[in-house]
Amino acid sequence: MHYAEVRIHDSPDGIKTRTFSDSIILTAPEKVEIGLLINYTAAIVAWFSYEGLFLRGGISAGRLLENDADGFLASEGLVNAYKMETEATYPMIVIDTTLVSKIDKKYIVKFGEEHSGCKYILNYARYVINEFAKNENDVVSELKDISKMIIKPGRDTNNSTNPTNEDERVRRKYKWILSYYLWFIEMCNKDNASFDMDKFLQFNRERDDRFIFMSI
Repeated sequence: MHYAEVRIHDSPDGIKTRTFSDSIILTAPEKVEIGLLINYTAAIVAWFSYEGLFLRGGISAGRLLENDADGFLASEGLVNAYKMETEATYPMIVIDTTLVSKIDKKYIVKFGEEHSGCKYILNYARYVINEFAKNENDVVSELKDISKMIIKPGRDTNNSTNPTNEDERVRRKYKWILSYYLWFIEMCNKDNASFDMDKFLQFNRERDDRFIFMSI
């Protein structure tokens, strides 16, 4: 029988990272300040997004049993996080409601959608978009790349070379990302008025108003 390799990496702050198949599992002892785990998670999600890889997941807490020597891991928090990940239709990291009060609110977004309940999600856009618009041109380029993936029927002249453009689920994923980023930019501009919003008007046609994002 062949067992998939589990790679374990430790960090000086006590956060342990495991990579298994297509999964990334982060664990930390209770003594680790939750803000460190939130920052670490958001940074990982942002790094992957730079490569066009958008992650889904969950953050929870619970009893943990582990043995690094044989790769054994059993965790209530992991089970909860897995359940939240399966319910995360879009590229989001869902936060367990029991942890919300312990986390700095700037790292949390409340997300809702028509005919569905609200979720608390990790505000990883803070690690992609500088809130003072210092990487504004890079953000515009990123949104252009995302917008190209949202191709509606009748507007795609190269459909035969990119069959995923017919997949509504994929289009909605990119619409969600674009809508989330635009919302974050607008929230930053309310506080700092640093972004040139005229540069972002071109993306409004691909925005989906059914996605509702709220600060808490």
